[in-house]
Amino acid sequence: MVMDRNFKPGFRIDLHIKDLANALDTSHGVGAQLPLTAAVMEMMQALRADGHGNDDHSALACYYEKLAKVEVTR
Repeated sequence: MVMDRNFKPGFRIDLHIKDLANALDTSHGVGAQLPLTAAVMEMMQALRADGHGNDDHSALACYYEKLAKVEVTR
């Protein structure tokens, strides 16, 4: 999928953000820290801000492409 630039939704970024928010809210409620979950939330929010909210979570590749200033292609 990624190599073909196919990010058709299977599990959309927006839904991933909703689930991550639920996990973080619950963890805060019980005093647990989830630093990796918080980091993934930041990545997903950056993708949403870049217009990928309706894409599959495999669009995470775009996040790393932007950081590295490259595009993965065949």
